[in-house]
Amino acid sequence: MAHILKLIALVFAFSAQAADISGTWKHTDKPAWLSVNTQTGVVTVQRHDKAPDAVGLTVIKDLSAKPPIWHGKMYAAEQGDYIAVSLELKDNQTLIVVDANAAEILRLTRP
Repeated sequence: MAHILKLIALVFAFSAQAADISGTWKHTDKPAWLSVNTQTGVVTVQRHDKAPDAVGLTVIKDLSAKPPIWHGKMYAAEQGDYIAVSLELKDNQTLIVVDANAAEILRLTRP
């Protein structure tokens, strides 16, 4: 019985670790890297080679921790405000951000 409980605990620990989106992600279309912090619920610009002044800016806020889909609010320059988005972990190397219409607005990969 103890072996079964240990196995179950390992499976849950592996699943939680595999679904963790915390860390650095590379923007697929720009020379930019974002830092995802699920503890604080924010995604910030860690590095941007074409816009160095953007470093530290909050891209997504109010990030919820409900794997495999996270919810938050992403800054939309066109609206001058934050819009509701969902973050979906497609695999361990790909994270996509979609808007309320399920249209992909951002794709990130692990560097």
